[in-house]
Amino acid sequence: MRKFTSILLGTILSLSLANADGMRCGAGKCGGSMKSEKRNGIIHQTKEADGYKVVITSKKALTVGNNDIDIALFKNGKEVDAKVKVKFFMPEMPGMPYMEYKAKGKTKNGVYNSTINLSMGGTWQYQVKFKTSDDEVHKVKGSVNL
Repeated sequence: MRKFTSILLGTILSLSLANADGMRCGAGKCGGSMKSEKRNGIIHQTKEADGYKVVITSKKALTVGNNDIDIALFKNGKEVDAKVKVKFFMPEMPGMPYMEYKAKGKTKNGVYNSTINLSMGGTWQYQVKFKTSDDEVHKVKGSVNL
């Protein structure tokens, strides 16, 4: 078990969304409908909640270990300032406990970056919650596969 834990903890991958394509898509220029793409493990998902567009992206493939993801928020094609929290979780299954990792988004150039730790392969669900200046909390849900 110790060796397995060491292997899991030793795997580190950085993901980053701060790219121009993600920003153009979030601003409403990626073809309109909500898109969810996974190319070579790279994530680009666009969700909508209460009139806000939420773009979740990575530059590198998700893997077991630490992963950096970026979240951009838009309303009417303009960036939104908010407090962002993200939670990745895997439900309990036979022989495996519930797993969860929470992080706050740290803003840089209008994009919220979070480092999340995905402790094993499989389907991880996520929730992105963001609190806007009007004190309203909004939430989007999705999933990613390792």
